[in-house]
Amino acid sequence: AQVQCPPVGGIPTWLDQAVAEAMAGLLTRSFTRQALRQPALGARAFSAGWAQKAPPRKSSFDAEHEISLPGRKNPVYPSPWNKWFPYEPIPSTPTLLPIRVQCTAKEIYHFCTCGESTTQPWCEAPGAKCGKVPEFAPRFYSPQHDGMKLMCGCKKAPDSFCNGTCAILYADLHPLVTCGITFWGCFAFGMFSTWMMHP
Repeated sequence: AQVQCPPVGGIPTWLDQAVAEAMAGLLTRSFTRQALRQPALGARAFSAGWAQKAPPRKSSFDAEHEISLPGRKNPVYPSPWNKWFPYEPIPSTPTLLPIRVQCTAKEIYHFCTCGESTTQPWCEAPGAKCGKVPEFAPRFYSPQHDGMKLMCGCKKAPDSFCNGTCAILYADLHPLVTCGITFWGCFAFGMFSTWMMHP
């Protein structure tokens, strides 16, 4: 039998092309795997270094709504009133909820108006002016009866008692959440009242 020799170069053209394409595919897959593997290791190392060295970041909510004032430890949120009258002093807001305290009749209390006292809702160092924020002064309060009182925690109410101003401040800080609560509350009330009143 006669044996046919390969063409010049020692390797057939179609075999040369097939081997070249296979090698190119292997190299491409190898480089792709290596490229995908390296960022993952870098991200993990970066995350570990960030968790150890970087200070805790504030949320976007705090960065957008909270303002920074010297000497303040509690958050400071400008109310709609403060936005219209920016030159008035802005109290700190230790909490967006009313503060429940037990009060004794005829006893004199000093309500904290600056929001920086550590003995909320009362002033820790009562005097003519606030010791921490001189722009504010303690407000005298003497209850007529013994019992549990709901004092203002957001420091935006015109009186010492909570009158719902914290809800207005919450709505101003969280408009989308407030719209959702209002919509679903009205929807549920409408469904319930329609079911109860239908003939």
